[in-house]
Formats: sequence, structure tokens, C-alpha cells
Amino acid sequence: MKTLALAAAALLAGIAPAQAGKDAERDFEIRTLSTRANTVSGGDVLVEVLLPRYASASNVVVRLNGNDVSGQFTADAAGRRLVGLVTGLRVGKNRLTASAKHHHRNQHYDSLDIVNHPIHGEIFAPHQRPWVCETEASGLGAPPASGPCLAPTRYEWFYRNTSGALLPLAGAAIPADVAQTTTIDGVTVNYVVRVESGTINESIYRIAILDDPANPVSNPWSPGGKKPGPGWNGKLFYHFIGGAGPGFRSGRNIATSAINISDTISNRDEPIRLGFAVAFAARNTFGTGADEVVSAETVMMVKERFIEQYGLPKYTVGLGSSGGAIQQHLIAHNYPGLLDALTPVRNYPDVMSVATDVIDCGLLNNYFDTAVNPADWPGSRQSKVTGYPLNPAGLNNCRGWNAFARNWPGPTDGFDAVVPLEARYDPVTNPGGARGTLQDGSVSSLGINKKTGFARQPYDNIGVQYGLQALNNGDITPAEFLDLNEKVGGIDIDGNFTTSRSEGDRKGIENAYRFGRVNDGENLTLPMIQYRNYVDFANDIHTFHRSTAMLERLQKKNGTTDNVARWTMPQAGTVNFMRMALLAHDQWQANIAADTSHAPYAVKVIRNRPASLKNQCWDAAENVYDHPFALDDPGVCNTLFPMHADPRIAAGGPRAGDILKCQLKPVKAADYAVAFNADEMARLRAIFPQGVCDWSKPGVKQKPLKDSWLAYPKPGHAVRLDRGADRNDDDDDDDD
Repeated sequence: MKTLALAAAALLAGIAPAQAGKDAERDFEIRTLSTRANTVSGGDVLVEVLLPRYASASNVVVRLNGNDVSGQFTADAAGRRLVGLVTGLRVGKNRLTASAKHHHRNQHYDSLDIVNHPIHGEIFAPHQRPWVCETEASGLGAPPASGPCLAPTRYEWFYRNTSGALLPLAGAAIPADVAQTTTIDGVTVNYVVRVESGTINESIYRIAILDDPANPVSNPWSPGGKKPGPGWNGKLFYHFIGGAGPGFRSGRNIATSAINISDTISNRDEPIRLGFAVAFAARNTFGTGADEVVSAETVMMVKERFIEQYGLPKYTVGLGSSGGAIQQHLIAHNYPGLLDALTPVRNYPDVMSVATDVIDCGLLNNYFDTAVNPADWPGSRQSKVTGYPLNPAGLNNCRGWNAFARNWPGPTDGFDAVVPLEARYDPVTNPGGARGTLQDGSVSSLGINKKTGFARQPYDNIGVQYGLQALNNGDITPAEFLDLNEKVGGIDIDGNFTTSRSEGDRKGIENAYRFGRVNDGENLTLPMIQYRNYVDFANDIHTFHRSTAMLERLQKKNGTTDNVARWTMPQAGTVNFMRMALLAHDQWQANIAADTSHAPYAVKVIRNRPASLKNQCWDAAENVYDHPFALDDPGVCNTLFPMHADPRIAAGGPRAGDILKCQLKPVKAADYAVAFNADEMARLRAIFPQGVCDWSKPGVKQKPLKDSWLAYPKPGHAVRLDRGADRNDDDDDDDD
């Protein structure tokens, strides 16, 4: 059973068996288990050697770069398989070989090239520079005077007492008032947690696990090592945190944040209570840097560390809200196998496509504040154009988005205070400084526009008819519609308002789709449980229609949303969704593991979804109702939690929200539910000389995901990690 778990984990991680064409009965086979053979980090890697029938474990020699490392391996009970943590890897390429002592090496042996990277990265893409190292603020000592962000590994112990307090534990003695917890497998243990801390990928990481301080986990893969105790349920929980900031820093956190998990709706310690090991790092906080490529790289490296120092998890489940949901979606989309199940809370599909209608909000807010008489456009009328509902303060959620609408396209705002002012971009005094725009955070995949010298900006509003639905519904007049679209304008490369519309960088738009910055649902066939509290009528950006956008994309790409369970509750509630989701995921994973058929994975996921796991909503009294996906369903859930929109949907765009730049069509009077006179029609055509959006067609340069497991050796150019070939077919200097 353990062998099957190891092999399954290797395949889910995308680790291909070495020399797959060989006769397994005759030859050796070497696999890396903690990560891919070409993405190893930190100088060590967990390796499995499968033995041919003629070789006994005692008759095998394993060599690293010619040196005998056989002592780092142990055999399984059947003696047909060796597993060991191979240490001493040099940075760069290494050669691992396995052979029988009494057979000719060139006839019966296997070899595997292993590429080892420094523990500080970089593997997928270059890190931003400057990079502020926040080890001191994270309790890990002063940062290095120069060089990459590094800190020594340290271990701390905490316990929860019977009064519920979480306290530090000094020494191995267990206090008399220690609480107990029962894991997901029904094992009751002391609530004592070991937290490992350090730096990986220039990020502050934490790993927490229930353990015994008198006999802790240590070197679990060595012959004399100690595996985790009964408090670990054999599964890994990976935490993602929200926000969306410009980065240029390691981020900071504290040791106990690995125990108390936030899903924004509540802070709970359910993963630890249920026996999950918990892992996360500061660069898995999207507010520390809105770059999911670095986030994925960090997950891979932290997970490698976990496997090598603790054990191979049966599965890895992610959870996180808002920007934490974005990371889960895009990591599963672009680097499948790192996560086995997702729990996107208050979810968005991605950040790049969401930024489109968010920047629209900034333009609309500017119009309503500066170009018209405020008395003519109260909040109730503005909401007809923005798509968002009116909240009790008389505002709509375009106002809630205004800070992001200005910060994301602006190069100077949104920085954390630790990034020095003198390091930041200024168009006059420091034009080569750190730019804080959203596109600069993704410059590795979007590429650089040769004309501006900056990251390619995908934002485009050519042809967008703001307030189109409001016009057709009679909520605004033709004159108001014309004035709005005539004056709304756009932004320049530094996020400044312009009187003209914005035309997005077409190559940047293409790269956003091809390289996975826009989530089209590819690879998202794994189990997902999305839940949210309903805040559409609050001054809150996490509106319900984002869940539908994700479901629309999955339906379009995969033909189904049956691998997703959706839960909705009021703004305030006491339902413990975090615990419910973990229990449901556990049953779901067990069902999939027990399905030994040859059916495709996506089929197994859907048919093994627990029967009790339904799409549901809860009312204020915590009564439960079924919640169908159909927006026109008149049931209780859609009545309690009505669906709203955003400026692009209110302009006629699709609910999937996946079009960055629309294709255009000629302006025709017949396309409107209202009549324009001749002067108005001439004015309308002057506002849209190139035409208006044809939302019935795919977006300009909208293409499927080109490939997964991509690295970016230079901006705008991608390399498939297991192929080494440039996957960008076009010249990145094309500034069409």
C-alpha cells in the first residue's frame, strides 16, 4: 500500500519514471519522489530505486556523481525497492546511478540526471529586485548584509491548554493542563505542535505538525530516523493568504500563524486539530507579491522540504480566501500535481482578468466625481452602470475597488513600507526603480514592451460601451450614455487617467492567455469546494458573481462543474465551513484512492464525490437549502443571495469575465433597445470609430493555455521544464 502511495504521489507531482521504456523485470528504475528531477532545491532529494528481479537490496550500489551513497537508502520489507534521502548534491547537474555489484554496469544499471538549485531559488523565474529580507520582523534574526534572503532553520513548540489558550512550550515536559485533540482518523493526542521556520525561495516559511517534544520527528528516511508520531494524519494542508500587492520583499509572518488559519470569514485551527500538517510561506500571501509563478515555485520548494523532513503526504489540500483563492486556481492551472484538492474561499478566477473590470471602476469613479453633476448621478444610478448593487451607505462596490483600481495600474502606490522610497520608481528622479504595477509583478510571463521598457499592459477598453444594459433597460438616457462613453477615457502606462481609451498590449494579452495568467479552466478537474459569505450589499469587493465566473469557465473548458461544490452563507454566520470542507475533502480523496478502475482522473473525481457533498446555502437561522448553478432558478438560495455584476458585464460582456480585449463590430442602430436620432448616432460612431465590442466572439488573442510546468528564463519567453524547448512561438519584441 505504501509503495502505491509513493508511486501515485510521484505521478500526481508530474514526476515521470526514468527510462520508462525499459523492461521493468530486467532493469533498475530511479525516480525522485520529493520533487521533479530538474527542480530539486537545497542540496537533497528523496529518491526511489526499483530493483530488477535478479538484484537483491544488499547487492545494489547507488552512486552520486561517482561516490557511493548506498548507505542513505533503506529497503522495503519485500526487498524490491530502496528509498533514501540523497544529500550532498552540488548546485547544477548531478548524476545518480544504481547498479548491481556483480553485474556489468553498462548492461544492468540506471541513471538519472538531477538538477539541484539553491534553497533561495530561482527555478521558475527571476525574483524581483530589490528584494527586502524580512527575517528579523519574522523572529528569525537579522537578514544577511548582502546576497539572497536566508536564515537558519529553527524549531519552536506550542501547546493549547484546557482553557483554549495557545502557549509556548519550553522543554520536553508536557504541562498538566494540556488539551487533547482527535484527528480526522480518530486518534486522540496531546495538542502539542512543533513549528519549523526558516527561509525557502527567499520567503519566510512555516511547517506545523502535532508531535511529541520528547521524541520528535527526525530524519524520517534514514535507517535510524524517527517518523512523525500518531498526531499526523498523513496529509498536508497548504495555506494561502489574500491581498494583491507589488512585492519586492520576502514577506513576514509569525510562528503561530501556521496554527491559527484564516479563511477571512474566521480564524480557526481546524487543520491542526484534525491532524493535518500545515505548511505555508510568506510569498503564498498574494499581498506580499501578486505573482502566482513565484507562489507556485514556493509551494513546490516548501513541499519538497516537507516530504524530505517529514514524509510523503497521501494528498495535499489547499485553502485560502480572495487572493488565496487566486493562487490555488492558478497553481492547479499551471503547475498541476502540486495540489490535490482546492478550497477557494470568496474566490476569484485569477487577478489579470479581474483587473480589467476593476480598472474600469477607477475610470467610472473618476467620471462620476469629476465630469458630471453629482446630483444627477446618485449611488443608485451609478450602480446601474457599474453592475454592483447599492449598499446601505449609498455606495456601490466600484467604490470599494477604487484603491486597487488606482494601485494595480499605477507604479508608485501599494508598496509595503519596508520597500525603501529611494528604491521605487519615479518617472523623473528614478525611472529605473521598482514599479509596483500588477503587470510588472507578472513581467516574467507577460514580457517587456520594447517601446516603453516596462512590462506589457494588458488592460484594454477599446469598444466597451459602459452602461449598455442600463441604456437598453431605460435606466439611463441616450444622452447620458453618450456623455459617459465620450468622457470615461482610459489610462497610460503609469496608470494616469487619459482622455482617450486604452489599447492593451496585444502581445501581453496573448501571453496572459498562453502562459496561464488568465485562468481558462485547463487542469482544474480536481476536487474543489468553494465557499463564501455573501457581502454583495456591504462595502466589500468579494461579490458573489466571481464564483459564477469561475464556474462559467469550467463549464466552457471541461463541459461540467460537477467537480466543484459551492456553499454560500450570510455575511455573518457560525457554520464551521473550514472543518466541513476538510472532512468532505478527506472522504472525497479516500473515495478516489479506492477507485482502482482505468477511468480518466476527471471521471474519477466526479463519480467519487461524496453523495452528501452538495451545492447548498444557509440562511440566517442556519437552515440549509440546495443551491443550483442556474441563475434563473427561483429557489431559496438565489432569492436570499441574488447575483449581481461588474462594469464589463453591465457593458454586455460575458459572465465568465475572460475577455481582456474584445473583437469589434460596426455600430448599428438595430443593436440597441432605444432609438438614437441622427445626431446621436453620428456622435456614437465618433465615440467608437473602430466599432463596439462583439461579445459573441472570443477576445482578441484569446488562446488556450499553451502548456503547463513552464519556467521563464527571460521576460515573455517560456520553457517547458521537462523539455527544455522555447514554447513561445513568436518574437517577444513584436509590439503590435
